[in-house]
Amino acid sequence: MTDQHHDEAEGPQSGVERALRSQRDTWRSVVSRTSQFGARDLPREAPKRIFLFGVGSSYFAAKLCGFAILRDKTRIRIPVISVPSLAIGREVFPTRGDWAFGFTHRGKTPSTLMALEYCRREGAFTVLVTGKGVSLGSKFQDLVLETCEQESVEPHTVSVTSAICAVTTLLLPVRAAEEWDALTSVGDPPLELLKKRAGKGPDVIVGEWEAEWLAREGALKLMEMAKIPARAFGSEEFFHGPRFSLKGSLWHVRMPEDYRMGELADMRPAHSVDIYGGSALAWVPALVEMQWLALATALNLGVDPDKP
Repeated sequence: MTDQHHDEAEGPQSGVERALRSQRDTWRSVVSRTSQFGARDLPREAPKRIFLFGVGSSYFAAKLCGFAILRDKTRIRIPVISVPSLAIGREVFPTRGDWAFGFTHRGKTPSTLMALEYCRREGAFTVLVTGKGVSLGSKFQDLVLETCEQESVEPHTVSVTSAICAVTTLLLPVRAAEEWDALTSVGDPPLELLKKRAGKGPDVIVGEWEAEWLAREGALKLMEMAKIPARAFGSEEFFHGPRFSLKGSLWHVRMPEDYRMGELADMRPAHSVDIYGGSALAWVPALVEMQWLALATALNLGVDPDKP
C-alpha cells in the first residue's frame, strides 16, 4: 500500500478518514507509552492464564490480541482465553494468578466493568484497556492501559487497532514493538482504488482464524459507516448453512490455514483481502484495509460515514 494525500477537490475529510489516517502516529505513541511500564507495575510471577474480554469491536480486538499472543513462538506457553465480557463469571472463571484484560474504549461499558470487578474480587490481576484520558468510573483495575484519544465519531477504528497495539506491546514487549515499528512504515491505501474494488459492498464476508475476526470487524464497520446489513462468518461456519442464503456479493479474507480456500475461490468472491506472513501481527494491514473498505463503500453509496 502506498501513502496517498487527500485531494481537497474531493471535499473535506470525514472524521472516519481523519481517524484512519492518524493510526500510524497513534501506534507510535501507544508503543512509547506502554513500553514505560516495568516490573514494578506487573505481578512478579507470570500469569497462570490470560483472559481478554470486551463487547462489540472491543471483543474483536480482544480476540485478535489472543491470536497474536498465541502466534508468538517465544512466549511462555500459557492458556490465552478471549471471550465476550458477559462470559466472565458465567462460562469462564478467572482466579488468583490470572491476568484479566477488559477492553472498553470509553471506560463505561457496564458488562465489561462488571467482569473486571468479578476478576478483581476473585484475585486476578486486572487491566482496563481504555481510551487516553478517560475519566475512569471503575475502581476494579490494578493497571490502566491507555490506547488513543477519544474518537470524535462513533465508527471506532483507531481505538480498535490502538487497543491491540497496547496489549500486544505489554505482553510481547520486544517482538510487538518491532512489528508495530515496521507497520508504521506502511502507508495509507489508495482510497480511489478501494472505492472501485468495494463497489456497493458485500452481502457476506468470510474468513478463518484471525481472518474471521477481521471479517466481523469489516462487517460491523460496513453497518456503521455504509448502513448495509453485511454479515460475517467463519469460513467453516459459512459452509454449514449460511452459504445457502447468499444473494449478493461475497468477500473473502484469506489466510493460508483456511481449509475452505479452494471452495471459496470456486465461488468467485467479488473481493479478497490477503494476509501475508506468519508473524504475530501479520494480519494488521488486512484489518486496516477492511476498515478503509467500509469507508470506501460508504462513499460509493453517498452515505455519511460519521453518522451511524
